[in-house]
Amino acid sequence: MPRLEKCVKCGSTAIVHGAMVVHRHETQEHSLNLRVDADPAAIVFKKSVRSIMHAEVCSGCGYTELYADDPAALMNAFVQGHARE
Repeated sequence: MPRLEKCVKCGSTAIVHGAMVVHRHETQEHSLNLRVDADPAAIVFKKSVRSIMHAEVCSGCGYTELYADDPAALMNAFVQGHARE
């Protein structure tokens, strides 16, 4: 996962690394995921690939960047899905 060393907005070096990005549903929290379908035209079995997201947060101004933990897997699914077009 990339690490911000300096905020691109304010220049601060006070960065929170690897903050969890969560979705709260009723009484539980779940990691937020990105999803890419390798077979987007399928009705049921889309061969979905998911990756958990983490954030880099500037504690000076609040600027936040989101990163996928497994971008290569997302890209592979994307390429497979678009090869069928």
